[in-house]
Amino acid sequence: MYNQQTRALISAILCRIAIWYDYILFTDLANIISREFCFAQDIYSNILQLFGIIGLGAMIRPSGAFIFGHVGDKYGRRIALITTVLLIMIPSSLVAFVPCYNQIGITSTVLLIAIHITQGIALGGEQGSSVYLIEHLSNRKDSLGMFFGMMGFGRSIGVLLSAVIIIICKKTTDFNAWGWRLPFTFSAVLGLISVYSVYTLRETPAYEENRKQRNLSNLPIIELIKHHKRALILAILIAIPVNVAVGFTVFLRTIAKEIVSVETYLITYVNEAVLIITSILMPISSVAFGMLADKVGKERIAILFIVITMVLCCPVLSVAYYYKNYLMITLSIMVLSIIERGIVPIGIVTSELFPTNVRFSGVSLSRNISFALHGGFTPMVCIWITTTFPQVNFAAGLYIIFCLLVSLVAISQIKPQDKNFDW
Repeated sequence: MYNQQTRALISAILCRIAIWYDYILFTDLANIISREFCFAQDIYSNILQLFGIIGLGAMIRPSGAFIFGHVGDKYGRRIALITTVLLIMIPSSLVAFVPCYNQIGITSTVLLIAIHITQGIALGGEQGSSVYLIEHLSNRKDSLGMFFGMMGFGRSIGVLLSAVIIIICKKTTDFNAWGWRLPFTFSAVLGLISVYSVYTLRETPAYEENRKQRNLSNLPIIELIKHHKRALILAILIAIPVNVAVGFTVFLRTIAKEIVSVETYLITYVNEAVLIITSILMPISSVAFGMLADKVGKERIAILFIVITMVLCCPVLSVAYYYKNYLMITLSIMVLSIIERGIVPIGIVTSELFPTNVRFSGVSLSRNISFALHGGFTPMVCIWITTTFPQVNFAAGLYIIFCLLVSLVAISQIKPQDKNFDW
C-alpha cells in the first residue's frame, strides 16, 4: 500500500514537472513569442494579442473538463491523466517548429492558436493529477495537506528545469533569433516520462471500489450538475485565488521586461537566478503550509494567505513602476509565488466537496471554469487595465483584490455538511 502511495506521489510530481515546465516557458518567453507570432503595431499590443490567444485556450478548458471528467469518472483516472499529459506536452514541443509571422504571415498565428486550443482542451483534465493522488492517500486524510504540498516539488523542478535550459540556450545559441525555440523540444521528453510513470501504476482504490460496487455513473457530468450544484458553485469560486494569483505573477513577469527593457532580460540572468531560488523555496513552503493546514484547517490557512496577497498586490505594482529595478520586481514575484503556496491546500477542500463517482468531473470542471473566468484572462485584463489607466500604476492590483474578495466570501460559506462524503 505505502509503496503504491509513494509511486502515486512521484507520478503526480512528474506530471506537475512537465506541465509547469511548459507553463514557465510560455511565461518567460512571452515577449519573444508575441514578437514572433503576432502582428500588432507595438510591443504591448503584441503581448495583449498573445495573452488573448492564451485566454482562448483558457476558455476552451471547461470543454476539456467535460470530456476528461467523463473519461476519468467512467473509465478511470489513469487513462484520463495519461491522455491529458500527452495532449499538453506534444503540442508544446511543436512551438519549436512553427515558422514566425514574418515567414508565413497569419498562418503562424493560426498555428499557435491551434496549439493553445489543443492544450486548453487537455488542461481541462490536468487537475486529475490531484484527484489521482488524493484518492491514493485516502487512508491518510489527516496528513493530506503535507502530501499535497509535496506536489509543489513538481512545480519547482519544472521551474528550475525551465530556468536552467534557458540559461544553457542563452549561453550557447543566438537566443533572440532562434535559440529560444530549443527549450520547447524538451517538453515532449518530460511528457513521455510522466506518462510512463502513470502507466505503470494501478487505478486509485476509491475508483476501483466504486467500479466493483457498480456505482459508476453513465453520465457523470449530468449527475454532477443535477445533484451537486451547490458543491460545483462553491468549488468554482474557491478556486479563484490560485488561478488569479498565478495569472498575476505571469502579468508581473511580462510587464517587468517592458518596465526595465527586454534587452535587460536577454543579456542578464537575473530572472533565471531568482527563478532558481524560488524553485528551492517554493516546495519547502508548500510542505510547511500544507502541514500547518493539516493542524489549523485548510480554509483558515487559505484565508490568511489570500488576505496577505490582497494587501501586497497594489504596493508591488507601485514599487515596480517607481523604481524600475528588475531585481526588485523579480524578488517581489518570488514573494508572491511563495505566498500563493499557502492558498493551494484549498484544492483538497474542492475534492472533499464531491463523491467518488463525480469527483474527477467536479474537480476538473470547477477548476477550469474558474480558470477560464479568471486565471486565463488575468494577465490580459491586467495589461488592458495598465494601458487604459497608465496614470494609476496600481490599477491592475485593484482587479486582483476584487477577485480575491469574491473567493473569501465563497470560502466562508462552506459548511461541515458540504464535506460529508466518505473517501
